[in-house]
Amino acid sequence: MNAPLSSFENHLPRRVITGRGMSESLVEICRANGWRQVFLVSDAGVAGAGLMRKVSQPLLDAHLLAGSFAEVPPEPPIDVVDKIAERIKASGADVVIALGGGSVMDATKVAALCARHGKTAREFLGIRKAGGRGLPTVLIPTTAGTGSEATFVAILTDEATGNKVGVVDPCILADIAIVDPALTDRLPPHVTAAAGMDALVHAVEAFIAKNATPIARGLALEAARHIGRSLEVVCREPVNKAARDGMAIGSHLAGMAFANASCCAVHALALPLGGRFHIPHGVITGCFAGEMMRHNAPVCAEDFAEFSAALGWGALSPEAFADKLDAIADSVGLRAALKMTPVPAEVIPAMAADAVANRRLMDPNPRDVTVADAARIYQTVLSSQP
Repeated sequence: MNAPLSSFENHLPRRVITGRGMSESLVEICRANGWRQVFLVSDAGVAGAGLMRKVSQPLLDAHLLAGSFAEVPPEPPIDVVDKIAERIKASGADVVIALGGGSVMDATKVAALCARHGKTAREFLGIRKAGGRGLPTVLIPTTAGTGSEATFVAILTDEATGNKVGVVDPCILADIAIVDPALTDRLPPHVTAAAGMDALVHAVEAFIAKNATPIARGLALEAARHIGRSLEVVCREPVNKAARDGMAIGSHLAGMAFANASCCAVHALALPLGGRFHIPHGVITGCFAGEMMRHNAPVCAEDFAEFSAALGWGALSPEAFADKLDAIADSVGLRAALKMTPVPAEVIPAMAADAVANRRLMDPNPRDVTVADAARIYQTVLSSQP
């Protein structure tokens, strides 16, 4: 267990609105905040499901919609963010609304920054490079997993290198986050599973991170309580609204938790693999969680027992906790999904080196991870059978 921090700070969205149907209040929210020109960012999947029209039509009817962009790809490249920023500036928008998963919300956070400051996304890569807030943002998740609406981290893809890169700055926190579980009701099972496991990994890594604040640890445990009673249920019963609600709030709490602690080595390993092979992020984190927790076990026994109890699994031993994570990844289909993309063994050394070089994620991990450790974990997980 980590020693309590003697001093710390916490950063959270300025306002959080939760509840079924709350995304239908956008016109009132915009008017109450004096916003008159809305730019809406989304993706093809959300648009195809009819959710974008559901949100945009009232804005259009109220003469508030200045423009939209519904082409954010998964793992958004830097140049796409720059394109969105140019569209925002051309529209004259005074607020930017994101409707989508983590890719949409991350792209929006950075694009709003670029639009206000007249810079490119690349100029903000790194930690605390913003120098001030961007245009106001309203972030509305349509998945229950990334928690991006609650964080000041945005992950983009640098297509020049194939690596994922981050913008990390409290200036990109949402002005308003709206968590409306109804928007997740029609999520496909594979998206529900991957996003849900990512939320679980966010919570456990926030709980065990060296820099976890007392507030972050409390949020992580509360996230675990919601996720533990909801994740496997919603994967079996996609129409179970109580489970959808539990995952929505659990994901949001987990986002708040890791925003005020950190993600750790699971995410450090995920970025090089996802950047090179475009495997869904939650598939990777869900599949790698068990093996990384085995690595962390010598220094995390007490934390794993407390966290697993919060999940409703009982106070498990480190090995039993790791086994349970693996079992869930198998049962919800993540291991099979990972196997759909062959990863050549010869790329593992480079990925391991890149993962360990990511000190933002590796330094908070409770146990050191060497390049050899990272390579071993890649090999173990990528060679295992579903």
